[in-house]
Amino acid sequence: MMTMLARAVELKAELIHFATSGRFERELGGVLARFYADDPPADEAAAFLPIDYFAHQHLLASGDTVIDRFLRERPGLARAEVELLSSWKDVVEGVYEVRVVDGAAVRLFNLVDELVYRAFSNLGEAAFGELRPGMYVVGRLVPLGLDWLISGTPAVHAAAARDTLLPVAAHIALEHPAWVFRNPVLLTRARELQSEQRQCFIGHFGADLVVLRPSELPDRMRGYLAYQSGRLGGAPPTTRELPVQMEGAETVALIFDEVAGLGYYADFAKLEEVFLDPGLVARRPYRQLVSAYLRGEAVSPVPIRRLAERDPEKAGAVFAKLLNKRGFDWERSGELLLRSHKPAHFTARPLPTVIPVTEAIAEHVGAA
Repeated sequence: MMTMLARAVELKAELIHFATSGRFERELGGVLARFYADDPPADEAAAFLPIDYFAHQHLLASGDTVIDRFLRERPGLARAEVELLSSWKDVVEGVYEVRVVDGAAVRLFNLVDELVYRAFSNLGEAAFGELRPGMYVVGRLVPLGLDWLISGTPAVHAAAARDTLLPVAAHIALEHPAWVFRNPVLLTRARELQSEQRQCFIGHFGADLVVLRPSELPDRMRGYLAYQSGRLGGAPPTTRELPVQMEGAETVALIFDEVAGLGYYADFAKLEEVFLDPGLVARRPYRQLVSAYLRGEAVSPVPIRRLAERDPEKAGAVFAKLLNKRGFDWERSGELLLRSHKPAHFTARPLPTVIPVTEAIAEHVGAA
């Protein structure tokens, strides 16, 4: 481990030097400006955060990361070093409670995902001299084999800061649900909650798909959440907020899919019209809408699938006209079409749209 740690420390220093060497001056400047838009950094930890983020995670204009560029310019690295650097694009951010301090290692309990991380520092044992069980560390970790390396400069807080840090952890969990789902137990619980909520949705609305006017949404959602609370008991689990782009739509569909969860889809009624009358796709507004649903990488394939299932022959006619491909057959080529335009939705099972109530969220909500 210490050999790997020593090499990781060297690679980390080389990566940061590469990121700040001047070749990325414009893009790094943009990241710094965004991080410091409101206030200058309060301390060393805050000052180094955007640089660490830029080196590990920021997508450059070319679509790759600084780590990708670094690896291309260092073809002589050993395979293990390439794998280590590549793994550093997966950064774990969190609010960590110190559980154990053991020489050069520290065990940290992340309030965001409720997992324990055994972490090391590039400073060795000296980095943990002031830490005691019960204290808190706010920072970032990157993989180090089966263990973790502290990335950047963490902020250290006394145990008495717990009440102040709980809202921070809760905010991170609610803003970044994928980070919560690193914990397989929480992921399983979220899928169970999602299934329970879907049954409540169907019980309230009569189906897992309902089309509303935007003005109806607030009252109808309040009614649904009250119904759900009554059926499941207590406060309903947190769901994602209504996207702001729905506000200008004529209609909004709420589809609570068994796998993809609850999604909101703008102008769904207009989209339905095209799949009932494929000739409408020749009209520009309808054509643009179908194209946006198909080509929008962030748009789930669920609404197109639902409409195509109603009448595959008409769905084939819609895309034959849209793509100018005579004889396009939905049942033969529809799935391939969706995969080609929305690859990210097919690489893994979709994460739940329901966030389980972790201890941090529960305590934060309870104190609010």
